[in-house]
Amino acid sequence: MMVFSLVILAILILLVLNYIYTHSPNYLNEYNKVKKFNENIPDNLEIMNTGSNHAYYCIDWSIVGVNGFSLASGAQSISWDYRLFEKYRSKIGKNKLLLIVLSNLVLGFMDYPQDEANRRYYHFLKPEEIPNGNWWKKLKYHYLPVLSNWRNIVHCFYRRGKMFKEPEPSLRYAEQESDNRIRGWKSQFKLRDLQHRESLKHLEGEIKATSQLLRHMIEEARKDGIVPILMLPPLSEIINKKISDEFINAVIDEPVANVASDVPFLNYMRDDRFQDYRYYFNGDFMNQAGREKFMPILWQDIKNVMAGNLKK
Repeated sequence: MMVFSLVILAILILLVLNYIYTHSPNYLNEYNKVKKFNENIPDNLEIMNTGSNHAYYCIDWSIVGVNGFSLASGAQSISWDYRLFEKYRSKIGKNKLLLIVLSNLVLGFMDYPQDEANRRYYHFLKPEEIPNGNWWKKLKYHYLPVLSNWRNIVHCFYRRGKMFKEPEPSLRYAEQESDNRIRGWKSQFKLRDLQHRESLKHLEGEIKATSQLLRHMIEEARKDGIVPILMLPPLSEIINKKISDEFINAVIDEPVANVASDVPFLNYMRDDRFQDYRYYFNGDFMNQAGREKFMPILWQDIKNVMAGNLKK
């Protein structure tokens, strides 16, 4: 009887801790990015977009009054772009649009090696829809996320975090964060620099494989009567000056030209209209002012593509 009582007490304590943790900023900042998938995704979408953090922060279809949905929810590989497109492709209307949003290094890897990188997908997908997924991971990442890391128990009461709010634009902060981004990419992709194509030599196999997956996604979209368009989001001058044309040609322009020369490609990376750091909260990801400037231009360009007036 005592053992049974202790088990019940332990379960109650766990449930209380989980409740406290799931109402903390540390948890909500992550969950808020994916809760849209658990809401009613509209049918007959005019447009759906893929993408990583750049897409998440630069695209807001409500600004232009479009029935659209973004599959972006944070750092995301192109293989996850494809998995999510496969799951939700039926939501796109006939002869409507798939906007495939690329980031400057998205073709440099097929998937994040860390299993932890998949944890947010457990909030809205079945374990069998996730690589190496299982019900224990579903339990600890979705139902009882307080169990996913022992630090979460500490965060119930201490260092609960703050709700994310886009920082006000700051030249100094943008410079610091841009330097951090460059260092992060060099470390993640084992790059000597972001200046020379030789830095990408060891990634040629990955770039070829991801490019082929990109082509497959394009063909699958067309099978459903969906019109694919490629897009490279804007970056500020602060981060653009740290990445050479030679490097971007090797990691984005040439691979895309090799597999998708028949697909319109809207490239805003170095667009003069979006170079001002004040359109970004960290020099890299757009803020509300940036989105409000960018979205009408993007939507007009898409309409021009559909009308046959703009190819790139």
